[in-house]
Amino acid sequence: MFDNFKTNLSEAFRTTMPIVLIVAIISVFLPVPPSLIGAFILSSIILIFGSALFTFGVDISMLMIGEKIGNHLVKSKKIWIVLLVSFIIGTVVTIAEPDLRVLAEQLLSIPSLVIILTIGIGVGLSLLLSSLRSLYGWDLNKILLIGYIIVLVFIFFVPEEFVPVAFDSGGITTGTISLPFIMTIGIGLVANRTDTKAQESGLGHVSLCSLGPIIMVLILGLIYSPASTYNTTDLIRLDITVMDYLKEGLHAITNVIISLLPIIVVFVIFQRLTKSTSKIEMRKIVFGLTLIFIGLTMFFTAANVGFMDMGYFIGKYVGATKYKYLLIPFGMVMAFYIAIAEPAVQVMNNKIEELTEGNISKKTMNVGLALGVSLAAGLSFVRIFTNTSFLYYIIPGQILALILMFISPKIFTAIAFDAGGAAGGTLTAAFLLPIAIGTCLSTGTSVLKGAFGIAALVSLAPLITIQVIGIIYNYKNRTNISIEDLDDSIIDFEGE
Repeated sequence: MFDNFKTNLSEAFRTTMPIVLIVAIISVFLPVPPSLIGAFILSSIILIFGSALFTFGVDISMLMIGEKIGNHLVKSKKIWIVLLVSFIIGTVVTIAEPDLRVLAEQLLSIPSLVIILTIGIGVGLSLLLSSLRSLYGWDLNKILLIGYIIVLVFIFFVPEEFVPVAFDSGGITTGTISLPFIMTIGIGLVANRTDTKAQESGLGHVSLCSLGPIIMVLILGLIYSPASTYNTTDLIRLDITVMDYLKEGLHAITNVIISLLPIIVVFVIFQRLTKSTSKIEMRKIVFGLTLIFIGLTMFFTAANVGFMDMGYFIGKYVGATKYKYLLIPFGMVMAFYIAIAEPAVQVMNNKIEELTEGNISKKTMNVGLALGVSLAAGLSFVRIFTNTSFLYYIIPGQILALILMFISPKIFTAIAFDAGGAAGGTLTAAFLLPIAIGTCLSTGTSVLKGAFGIAALVSLAPLITIQVIGIIYNYKNRTNISIEDLDDSIIDFEGE
């Protein structure tokens, strides 16, 4: 067990250190206060250990909980129970999602509770629909096509400021807590199926749970009109002290307790009703949840103190200089490594590699995700500097992703849309988004129109890049089959 933790720790170190080194290099050329540099380095260390503890805890507890609930739902053979539990779990884990709170707290002009409840209901309805799809083998491509057509129609009826917020909510919602739970429930629902589409039906749940919040927030935009107001003094802390860590640590503890408590309550009720978990399994779950609690507390404390403050400072300072366009390549490089360092992405990639028996490797997923996310971050900063509409980027991107659905293998489409839900996670909200906000404040661009939408483009990129990987993968496999068939025919001919 300790060896597994060392592996998680090594991976967290390997994925986070490039971010630290890049920021350290750029800090040499900027008048960054010493306390902010020190806080960033300390936060990086805390974040590495927190990320390792979290992923280790998920492996031994959260995945087991999700699979047990999913398996039992299938065995119950009562559709209404499946639908009710799916809606409750989808809503509860989303309302509890820390990543969503990071986004909601930065969206100063809209009440956090309104956004959180709206998105929670959207995920609940999406998981309900996704459960039906798993049970009946419905075509994911058709559901996604209908859903995104609805989204594209809604775009033209809501205030333009709401569109980036809606797409950001879809990208950030399925984060560190909800993603492993949603994925494993989906896998549990198809565990007893032996048909050829079972593997494909086990994926795609995250994609639908990312689509629901977009639609719900767009509906909210029909009745609510936000105004963007930001105070730079409240955003940037230049003199960070131990008290800041203690304050954010207590805030993180509260948020993590709120995040885990609903899941624990659901599992306790499930265990009392089914008694399907042995004492040994229960001890593993309790130990795993404890590690998740400690890991997430460390992770969010580090993200909120060192990373978020450094992001605001870099964006605000560089954005006010003649070198502001350097933020485009800087953002691309940072996004590349952030995509790999996201805890939710690593959980998803591990599960996909396991589910596909290594045919789709974690390395392939990491490279495909990172390249797409890097390009998306670059376009996000181009959008800020050119002050162009978010619609010019998201509409063509979504249309291209939908077209690729008809060309790429279906399992890659499911993985691509799931990856989109995982890519725009905590580090995107806590580092890339603050850089974008700081840049907008320096350049005079509307924060709501310019900064928000970066998580959406980050989430859109994997939809395109991974489906393209699927097309290449499918082409290579067909080529190999053709060569093998040709070799067989030659052998047969010579035998005759």
